[in-house]
Amino acid sequence: MASSIPSNVQNQSLSTISVGNIQCIKLQGDKKTNNYNLWKDHIICLLESQDLLGFIDGKAPQSLRNFITQVLEESLKNTTREFDEMGGKELADEEHKINPEYVMWRRRDRLVKAWIMCSLTEEVMSIVVDSETARDVWIELEMAFSKPDVDTSTPEDAETGKDFNQYLELYRAALRADWNMAERVLMKDKDAAKARVNTSFETALHVAVMAKNANNFVAKLVDFMPNASLAYKDRHGDTALHATATAGNIEIANNLITRNPALLYIANSANRYPVHEAAQSANRRVLVYFLSVTKEPAPYEGEVGVALLISIIIADFFDLAFDLVNKYPYLATLCNGNKSALMTMAGKSSAFRSGHSFSFWERYIYNVPQMKSIYHMKLKHQDAIRLVECLLKNMESLTEPVAFAIFFDAMILASGQGIHEVIEMIVNTFPAAIHCHEGNTDYNIFHIAVKNRCENVYNLVYRMGAHKNHFADLWDNSGNSLLHLCAQLAPPHKLNLVSGAALQMQRELQWFKEIKNYVPPYARETTNDAGETPSMIFTEQHKELKKEGEKWMRNTATSCILVAALIVTVVFAAGITVPGGNDQFNGVPIWSKQTAFIIFYISDVISLFTSTTSLLLFLSLWTSRYAEEDFLSVLPKRLIIGLLTLFLSITFMMVAFSATVYLVFGQRRAWILIPVSALACFPITSFVLLQFPLLVDVISSTYGTGIFGKKSDKPFF
Repeated sequence: MASSIPSNVQNQSLSTISVGNIQCIKLQGDKKTNNYNLWKDHIICLLESQDLLGFIDGKAPQSLRNFITQVLEESLKNTTREFDEMGGKELADEEHKINPEYVMWRRRDRLVKAWIMCSLTEEVMSIVVDSETARDVWIELEMAFSKPDVDTSTPEDAETGKDFNQYLELYRAALRADWNMAERVLMKDKDAAKARVNTSFETALHVAVMAKNANNFVAKLVDFMPNASLAYKDRHGDTALHATATAGNIEIANNLITRNPALLYIANSANRYPVHEAAQSANRRVLVYFLSVTKEPAPYEGEVGVALLISIIIADFFDLAFDLVNKYPYLATLCNGNKSALMTMAGKSSAFRSGHSFSFWERYIYNVPQMKSIYHMKLKHQDAIRLVECLLKNMESLTEPVAFAIFFDAMILASGQGIHEVIEMIVNTFPAAIHCHEGNTDYNIFHIAVKNRCENVYNLVYRMGAHKNHFADLWDNSGNSLLHLCAQLAPPHKLNLVSGAALQMQRELQWFKEIKNYVPPYARETTNDAGETPSMIFTEQHKELKKEGEKWMRNTATSCILVAALIVTVVFAAGITVPGGNDQFNGVPIWSKQTAFIIFYISDVISLFTSTTSLLLFLSLWTSRYAEEDFLSVLPKRLIIGLLTLFLSITFMMVAFSATVYLVFGQRRAWILIPVSALACFPITSFVLLQFPLLVDVISSTYGTGIFGKKSDKPFF
């Protein structure tokens, strides 16, 4: 077997130990007479004397993690018997037969648990009665009794018997990084350097490392302190190095580590090392420094190591996370609580291209390598892909049941976030992952994708073979088909990606039409357990959105009608008022043969016709019936043509005006055409900046390639 019980546990003799012969201090449940610290020291001494401390400090269970995992894997391979109603007794018996070492470990753990339980009052025992292992009991008691109230003091303060007010001047000096003030205090009382200065039980060093421009102050303060006192902890178990990592001061950190390298391996009350705080601060320089100086494996082992990896992922340092997994591959196979690194990546939508909603221009800019503005974004996406591939590669050695426990949550989360890259990589590594179902609802990944409007995940069906028909005919535990879920209103954060309620309604209709074509014909009108068809659900849940869409469309039409009507009035008046007047003999315009005059009249006529067309189209939006199906194409088409003609009318109106100005002044002052042309561009540019994005969105949504379809030639499943 690859791993075994530690030698110190194997060599322990049970025959010489009797629970009844041990006289223990009873842990009291009364907080006023809380004797937890005294009781804790007594139990630790007892367990250390028998070399069994590993069963409560986590070292023995941690070293057994791989061993127990292999026990479960071997049992799952060699037996098909189901757990009985008593919690899997047959499987447990089988494990014991196959692995006598596990029996030995279990007996010692029960012994340690019995010692602890015997030292508790009945009141305290009720708190831990359901705890399984000695480690579980120890953690429960620590959570219940170890945290002191605000009015209590630390053992160090109890020994010195000094009041916090005595060190108020030193406290202020540390906050301000004022060495002159601090030196006066320290010259009178050298022990003040290691004294607690506030109710958080911080020393002056804790306070100073968080102050601004305190490098020199800290360097001088450290000279007054013994190396051991650098490891003093505050109320939360943090040393000064924890605080330094949070503050992100590499110079101070280097000073402290040089004086006392052991600071790197002191965990706080939350079992977090200084390198964890560096990751939490999301300061890349600081994190790189702490990773480089933290050489010993303690901060990288077990759940502590997974917590560090997850913190690095949350900070978006995927390249550093990749290096960490390469150095400690087992981190890919472990969880911190119920959260794995893979699950964390599945929830980081910003880490992947599919998690970004790009504008019309950004979709093209993204593919231009020279664009520095998005270079780092592309690099981050590539690092994220590489990290997920590395995590999955290290999971390949696991059996499917064990791997399933890790990738299941990642699949469900990624399908809801629309991160198709994670789903593809997981399914390529573990093909059975595609059949993941959410326990409470029985949703599969495509149910979740459709419900959350994640087209990137749904589009994977276009890259599947005949298997896609299987997923089109699946129902949840409420009798809802894929079309029933699609008929429900999209989540607000997805609706808000589309501008305007009318276009949101159009997008919802596009989804409904797409899924209607995907599901089997009989599922299109089938009722769910509540007796509702997909169409009934769609109409009911989109009632308010339909009203908002109508209101949005009418408001847009009203604004554009005013502009179009004004343009019609202006250009019509300009057309019948000839610049320069007419010849009094034949009535022909005096400037009729000049190029500028021809440009004026052509532009004026085009502006009149386009503005009139725009006016009529926007008026038609007012008289529309606004049925559900109208939002799909009829109304967007009218809006597109109306906006286009309005844009053209504004453009040609400004051209006509510029030509008129040139006719009046340009004959003798040709330079005047330059500023006039420049100023004429302002209203046109303003319209483009304000309305053109909307026009592009409507055209793209109505006539574009759409959000559905085969986006890659690479086969899936």
